[in-house]
Amino acid sequence: MPEPAKKTEDPAEAPVGEPGDVKPDQTSVPHPAASTQGGTSATTQDANPAEGAHPPDTRQDLTGLFTEKPQSGEVTVGENITFVARVNAESLLKKPSVKWFKGKWMDLASKCGKHLQLKETYDRNTKVYTFEMYIIAAKANFAGGYRCEVSSKDKFDSCNFDLTVHEARAPEGLDIRAAFRRT
Repeated sequence: MPEPAKKTEDPAEAPVGEPGDVKPDQTSVPHPAASTQGGTSATTQDANPAEGAHPPDTRQDLTGLFTEKPQSGEVTVGENITFVARVNAESLLKKPSVKWFKGKWMDLASKCGKHLQLKETYDRNTKVYTFEMYIIAAKANFAGGYRCEVSSKDKFDSCNFDLTVHEARAPEGLDIRAAFRRT
């Protein structure tokens, strides 16, 4: 059994082993820059994780455009409801475009009129675009899934939300059938 090599302080006095003793990726004298670089990065991350470490999931921050997404809502037949989407435009090179959809594919831009209005505002101080969809005097068939898509050059974001429409309640004690009965 061969004797283990003894550690010496001076690298010149280190014993030279046989060619089979040293692996190709190992050296007898570690490079000073390599040892300090490895130790520095490890201590920097352990000592101050806020500076040396990256946030756990940055993929959403890179592609997400919404600062406020439209939330699902409920409305009674005949009432109004507003859905709001906000986009921070500080990091965008050009104005974002928005599309509102009902279901999977029906673009609501062509449906604007008496019961549906789309509005867009921009605040120069905060550099925030506000996109609003007003549903006026909701009908029962307005219920369902909606989607808001925002795109700006190479960035894209989408948000799904639902609208629930409740039937209007008749006042209690009033029977509409009584008006049509023959006497």
